Amino acid sequence: MFKNYFKIAWRNLMKNKTFSFINIFGLSAGLASCMLIVLYLYNEVSYDRYHTNIKELYQVGTTFTIGGKDQRYPATPAIMAQAMKQDFPEVAEVSRLYMFSLFGEEKTLFQYARPNGTARSFYETKGLAADASFFKLFTYHFTEGNVSTALNKPNSIVISKEIADKIFEGQPAMDKLIHVSSTNNGDHDLQVTGVFEPNEKPSHIDGRFFISMYGGSIEDQMKRDGDNMAVNNMYATYLLLKPGADAKKLEAKFPAFLDKYAGKDLKEAGFSKKEFLLPVKDIHLHADMQEMTPSGSVTYLYILGSVALFILIIACINFMNLSTARSSKRSSEVGIRKVLGAER
Repeated sequence: MFKNYFKIAWRNLMKNKTFSFINIFGLSAGLASCMLIVLYLYNEVSYDRYHTNIKELYQVGTTFTIGGKDQRYPATPAIMAQAMKQDFPEVAEVSRLYMFSLFGEEKTLFQYARPNGTARSFYETKGLAADASFFKLFTYHFTEGNVSTALNKPNSIVISKEIADKIFEGQPAMDKLIHVSSTNNGDHDLQVTGVFEPNEKPSHIDGRFFISMYGGSIEDQMKRDGDNMAVNNMYATYLLLKPGADAKKLEAKFPAFLDKYAGKDLKEAGFSKKEFLLPVKDIHLHADMQEMTPSGSVTYLYILGSVALFILIIACINFMNLSTARSSKRSSEVGIRKVLGAER
């Protein structure tokens, strides 16, 4: 019986080729468009969701008030992270990031001296300087090295597997020295202390290599800044809160904290600022400020979702209308099938 159904269906398709093409192509195009939009929407809402500590991870942002206008930035002074960990019992761990490209360095020169005496040179992008605690907050899969101690030493570097394979040609990268020439951090020999496999899921931190904040020009700059919390807001600060900690209550303590450490310096600088917390899982869609990767838009997602739904509804209606219009031509077939005892 099923063989007969398929045979009749195939004959009808071949007999009405134009009708079949319009009907099948219209529904397929509608479904394909809808699925592609849904995949894009899923990708946009998946940013940073894979991190193990994502529910307790927050970024510290700053609202600067200059000339009566408020401007939001994901930037804080270097000293702020440790001061927050010291003053707030809700904070379990802190980490900072310094993004090279935000300060004019689009490419960083890597040079590796082979054992046979020849040298290899590469320009790499998406470089970041990070604290030793960075990999305790964010989840990275290491193929070489210890994730918990990777950046403990000054002048250490963690690289992606892609960079490691390119520089060391498939050989182990651990403990080897790379000469890194950086506009932001100077010229130094850095020891490879870890190799990570980039996650397939998206993140607002799109770094291809991470160097220690200590041992170069970045450390020198932090020493020059001292304990001044008014100037040199160049670091992205992240907090890992203890389980059960209330982020809103912690944020309410920030004005007094800022007045304690930066009140005098802010008055002398002639502007004001205030700190706020932003869940890391919301950064991509709700940051409303310049992040490390281009931000998304919730409004556009709603618009695209509506378009996908509209396309699917139109495709279904078109398919049903065409099928109904052709149903009268198959009434004789239905009658014969009923006479022969066919069921519904």
